[in-house]
Amino acid sequence: MICFKGDIVKLKSGEIGEVTDHWGVARNWYKLLSPNKKIIYAMDSDIDTVVKRIKESGRKK
Repeated sequence: MICFKGDIVKLKSGEIGEVTDHWGVARNWYKLLSPNKKIIYAMDSDIDTVVKRIKESGRKK
């Protein structure tokens, strides 16, 4: 699943967190910050759904 910085995601384990960083080429890794300020490292395959995505206004003039 493709996730961006700022997305709120739910893992297959049931944990929820905000994506703060991502890296990788063949296997994407994500650094998440849970609501109780715990840092979680997860692979792309561990993410179940995107709960909330911040929408940009689009092209800025």
